[in-house]
Amino acid sequence: MKFGFYVTNRTSSLLRGIITIALGVCLLCWPGFTAGLIVKLIAGFLLALGCVTLFSAIAAASRTKSPIPLLVGINVAVYMIFGLLVFMFPNFFLGLIAFLFGAVLLVAGISQIVGLYNSSRYSHISGGLYIIPALLTLCGISLFFSPTASTQMLTMIFGGAVTLYGVSELIAVWKLRKASGNPSEPDEGEFTDYEEV
Repeated sequence: MKFGFYVTNRTSSLLRGIITIALGVCLLCWPGFTAGLIVKLIAGFLLALGCVTLFSAIAAASRTKSPIPLLVGINVAVYMIFGLLVFMFPNFFLGLIAFLFGAVLLVAGISQIVGLYNSSRYSHISGGLYIIPALLTLCGISLFFSPTASTQMLTMIFGGAVTLYGVSELIAVWKLRKASGNPSEPDEGEFTDYEEV
């Protein structure tokens, strides 16, 4: 059976997982980074995720001779535009660092939830896979209500949440690889080679 990926493309998910885990571990281990450096790291992180998702979507579209799905394009646009805004106006986001962290986590969590929901129409998706995206979303919302917390505390919370995001990407890769390697797996259905939404 042909097994493609709706929730995620393995290569891009692997890259996103590595990038986010590296960023999360750095922020957890060195929360004393200056706020200016943290904002630059966030901008680079968002731009890197946007580029990885875009190139993977283009590669998948060229293999399948199909257009890039609209939701994937929206996902790329959000990453790239948000990353460019943070990069171009770092001083503005310095004063809103709690909201910046919250917005990044909201985008990441909702993106994964939407991807899992869309994938569930094609294959059985374990409810456990929704736990980490839901936690990311809740964490993002909670940061909007913590604007007075210290930058160091916010950085550690954000670093832990970003690490969770990276782990969830790697779990998705492992689950899809396990399912694709087992042709007798029931209810997997036919997938198309789409990128994560």
